[in-house]
Amino acid sequence: MADRRSSRRSGCIVLSVTALLLTACSSEEKPDVAYVVPDTLCGAPVGKETIEPFFPPGSKLTKTGDALDDGKYASGCDYAVDNHKTLLVSSFFHEDTPTARQIAEKRAADYGSGDKKISVETSGDVALYSRGAVAVAACPGYSPQGDDLPRKSFSVEILAFYPKDLSKAAKSLTQLMKDLVPVVAKANGC
Repeated sequence: MADRRSSRRSGCIVLSVTALLLTACSSEEKPDVAYVVPDTLCGAPVGKETIEPFFPPGSKLTKTGDALDDGKYASGCDYAVDNHKTLLVSSFFHEDTPTARQIAEKRAADYGSGDKKISVETSGDVALYSRGAVAVAACPGYSPQGDDLPRKSFSVEILAFYPKDLSKAAKSLTQLMKDLVPVVAKANGC
């Protein structure tokens, strides 16, 4: 009888240890990002590694809006993760040649987090503010959509809601703008 109890006890211990091991193995941590991070922004191919820092953890990514390369005078799209605004990307043609600083100052007043500080990249083509970035490039001629609106330049703008402190992501945001502008320029015939 003692052997039977001992073997039952051993069997229960083995079963308990096995159950714990199976539970531990099956409860691997879920990835922070359960959706596929895109490798394009509003149709402009810039590479996943360039835009990854601006997409937060979550399970569902949605995109609405137009492609940046469709030739419209104004275009753009929005990204949301789990129904929370994440990234707003837009492109505008201009009949004049505003500087990145001028546009960023206006955007900082409209969308900034109270901080109106602007930092301008050495070339002057990219300006950062507390919630985003603006880049300006030359694009003389007329809109390719045939609306006969003259243009001298275009801007690409990003309003980012992640990470919450963009000052730590300034280098990544500047690089994203530098990668995005030539793609949009080429696609729109600039």
